[in-house]
Amino acid sequence: MVTRRELLDRWRGIEEEDEDDDIASVDPLKRHRFRQLKEEWFSDAFNYLIFMPHENHIWCGSWELMGPLLETFYNYNKDDRTDSPLKLLHDRTSREMRLCTQCICQYHQAQELYSTEYDPTSIGPLLEVLRTLDEERITQHLKDINNRIRCGDYDIVHGSGEIVGVMFEVLMFPILLDDSYLASEFETFIDTIDKTHELTLGGHQQYPGVYALLFHKGRRARSIGLRLAGRMSKLRQSAELDALQHLLKKYISYLAADVSPLSTPNLRPRVELDRVTVWLGIKALLGFLEPPAFEEGILDRYPIFLSVVLNHISDDSPEFSYAVNCLRLLFEMLGYKLWLKTSLSPSVMRNTLLGQCFHTRNEKSHKEIFDLFLPFLQSLEALQDGEHEKQRRNLLYFLLHQATVSSNFSLLMRKKACQIALLIVHRGYTMNPPSPPYECAHMWGPSLVSSLKDSSLHSSLRQPAFDAIQAIIVSDASALVTSILKYQLATSGERCLPLQLDEEEDRGNLFGCDFEENDVSCWNEFSSQADITSALCGDWMCIPMLWFEVLVETDPLILPVSFVKSVFWALSRLPFLESDNEFGMTPSASHWLRNCGSDVSHVFSWKVPSGSNDGGEGVESKNSIRVSTKCMPLIRLFKRSTAHFIIRMEQGELRKQWTWEPMMSDSLILLLVDPNDNARHVGRCILEQVSNTRGLTSGLQFLCSMPSSLSATTTGLRHALKLVRSNSGITLFEC
Repeated sequence: MVTRRELLDRWRGIEEEDEDDDIASVDPLKRHRFRQLKEEWFSDAFNYLIFMPHENHIWCGSWELMGPLLETFYNYNKDDRTDSPLKLLHDRTSREMRLCTQCICQYHQAQELYSTEYDPTSIGPLLEVLRTLDEERITQHLKDINNRIRCGDYDIVHGSGEIVGVMFEVLMFPILLDDSYLASEFETFIDTIDKTHELTLGGHQQYPGVYALLFHKGRRARSIGLRLAGRMSKLRQSAELDALQHLLKKYISYLAADVSPLSTPNLRPRVELDRVTVWLGIKALLGFLEPPAFEEGILDRYPIFLSVVLNHISDDSPEFSYAVNCLRLLFEMLGYKLWLKTSLSPSVMRNTLLGQCFHTRNEKSHKEIFDLFLPFLQSLEALQDGEHEKQRRNLLYFLLHQATVSSNFSLLMRKKACQIALLIVHRGYTMNPPSPPYECAHMWGPSLVSSLKDSSLHSSLRQPAFDAIQAIIVSDASALVTSILKYQLATSGERCLPLQLDEEEDRGNLFGCDFEENDVSCWNEFSSQADITSALCGDWMCIPMLWFEVLVETDPLILPVSFVKSVFWALSRLPFLESDNEFGMTPSASHWLRNCGSDVSHVFSWKVPSGSNDGGEGVESKNSIRVSTKCMPLIRLFKRSTAHFIIRMEQGELRKQWTWEPMMSDSLILLLVDPNDNARHVGRCILEQVSNTRGLTSGLQFLCSMPSSLSATTTGLRHALKLVRSNSGITLFEC
């Protein structure tokens, strides 16, 4: 009998002869001889493999022989004999693959080799035969298992090898789920297994078929797919989507063409697609992809996908909601790259979204579109071409001055519109680098104040107002004090270099302490916010009307403690810069702001918005003042406003809600050295409250009693020293 080594050597010779150009010539003798060699080899290989000991799996141990024999399966359906070598070989390998995952892998690798090494037009018919045989084999296997389970004749524990084998093959090679019969049997199978033994996947291997389950018609199958996908790591590279590409092409083409793809006549029935199910699958799949995998594995392969999503945004179809959710994921994953891949302008997309808002009265649709605005704007930030600011003005005007007065929107959606607008404002202040919408402050300022004062609002609708005003107060304080420090650096020639070096050394803690990485206190947030603002101090603009309406005319008791702390922090940044001991007296604060602040008094009334282009084309808002033009008047106004607020807070005993946090030592020590009596008094009261001591000496000892608070105290004193050194230049700056 022929040996394995002999068969391998003979096949190697056949391959070498196949590469000979003469074989492709018209010489009939050579062609006949070559065919005869192959047929003899096939016959000997069949005999060798069929009579191999059964403990040796064919695909495991002899894949080098079995691979070439796949060529003979082209005639499988023409072979009527049940005991032919081809049928016998197929039966044996089918039995072995029921239990052996290595056999499964070797078999599918051989198929992959055929599909990549040979011309698709010549090898296509063979691959179709193999695919049909696979679908029949696995469907029958699933039917057998399901029937035995249904009849109570199947021991799932002892039969786990079969369960693992069939599940492994389907989940590793998801193209199998395109077969209607197989997909139906697999849904029954996986549901039964999951109910009896909650299904889990071992190891760190990716199973692409899990993602194919996301597109399954059956809700249970989709649910299981979602759970399993959530336990696997996200797909990072486009290559990890290769096993899904056949199905993805089918799904995306279906959505684009709006008709089900035609089945190839010789194939078994394909899964009938349903539009909603496909959208659900795409939405779910995108959530499990890292941006590179999505960009290269889907968007670059199927450029039409973006058009499909955008077309459904302007539709009244049931898929509108899914398209909106997909677009949101596109914004979040791709960011600015989205605009490099489409000819559609941001203005057209914005108009499409706003037009849909007015076209429908559906509250759910309104909410979904509103939730799209922030990711839409964030995708424009990196372009830095003015488009972000333009679209932001348009959306703020729509949300605050159109949606809130239109009968097309419910009361809840009007409140939601205001919430989204304030989230947009907050993002402008906290992004890095910041880009606040102060050019259109009159559009959103009154709404911000109104939300702060409206205690009837649900906390989720009111919180963006608190977050926004807190970021504004901290940022304005940072910009004002940094302007003073940088001005002194620029005007004091002999001290410019040393101070500049100090500034570089202390850049990380100019406005706060050396926080630990896991410190999530509000003081850490204030310091981080101040750091990103300080770099833009020269171009920074303040909105004094906000200071007045929030810090002077709003009762501190209706505001959260975190905001009060931000005002406390902001006031502490400005010691020595304004020492008038009368500024905190009430009720004269309002009188001073309206009648004595002549340098900035022109901004103390909100301009009425005239349209979405207010603030565009370089036109600055009447309600905003550039720090570089009125630094000292703004500092006086800001310090008097914050001090007025803090004094009212102390008089109302709101400070009793405060608890000790070591990082607050930075602000406490700065208030304790402030020349203003009222500021020092508030600092002492809060120190006594949080330290549970009496007297300045005991309080200072408390501040130095712990390493973290001592570090914060030192940072505060260092900040005070910088301001003292810069004080000689303030008179020049005023001029």
